[in-house]
Amino acid sequence: MAEEAKLEYNTLNPWKVQGKGGFKATSFIYGMVALENMGFVANMVSLVLYFWLKLHFDIPGAANTLTNLMGSAFLLSVVGGFISDTYMNRFHTSLIFGMVEILALVLMTIQAHDVKLQPEPCVGKSSCITGRPAVMFYASLCLLALGSGGVRGALPPLGADQFDQEDPKEAKGLASYFNWLLLSTASGALVGVTVIVYISTNKNNHNWWKGFLITVVGTSVGFIVLALGKPFYRIQAPGESPLIRISQVYLLSVAHKHARKDFNADYTVHAFELVVSIRLGQVQFQRGLEWPTYVPVTGRILWWGPI
Repeated sequence: MAEEAKLEYNTLNPWKVQGKGGFKATSFIYGMVALENMGFVANMVSLVLYFWLKLHFDIPGAANTLTNLMGSAFLLSVVGGFISDTYMNRFHTSLIFGMVEILALVLMTIQAHDVKLQPEPCVGKSSCITGRPAVMFYASLCLLALGSGGVRGALPPLGADQFDQEDPKEAKGLASYFNWLLLSTASGALVGVTVIVYISTNKNNHNWWKGFLITVVGTSVGFIVLALGKPFYRIQAPGESPLIRISQVYLLSVAHKHARKDFNADYTVHAFELVVSIRLGQVQFQRGLEWPTYVPVTGRILWWGPI
């Protein structure tokens, strides 16, 4: 079992992990990105019309709802990146958030197909959606933002892990990886904004559920393709997120500020100058926190040690 765990979380050294990584592994990621963005970009382009014509938002309300959705999705990519750096590897994080995204698209498809889950037209209101349709609508948007944002925070670094930056040949491949990733994104978006948007808005805007259904199928197939590539991936074990390192430095500065109250009044506290040259990650909070020792003559922190 221990040997299997080591194989699951392997290093990026190609001589240690034969047959893993490289463009063979990233080809699965390219396919997944193209299929997922085919639906995501199509939705971002056309959802204003869906909110306005089917759910009876006014135009400012529809536009505001879409911008809130897009902003939340891209901000929540930080959550996906944080989880993939700290608690789970990037492969499993992408799959979990992918299932959340698929669930959101299924809910949107059901609501677009069932007239009972759509609001009646109203006059003089920014939004006509209330009750159970409103719960379903906003739940699907929240899940869509969380799922798509989490995937965008974990998936691109997974592809970057397939190249060893210490190897000159693979370092060149890393630059090409991002070029191909962008091409995959643009290719999927091109299909989405032409084919899917056309199907959704065809027949007097009665085919929205078909457009969402195509998005569900495409996204599901994309994540299946991503899962099939697992034997070829170099999967890194989760470590420490840069956000944690930054927060540690911030907490240390706060602790230093409050610790000044315990010093002798004869010291010129305001004259102290913090002289620290450390890299992020070297400051760690744990039981038995060490405090800086002060030298009153120079007013500088010369070394770190217990009080």
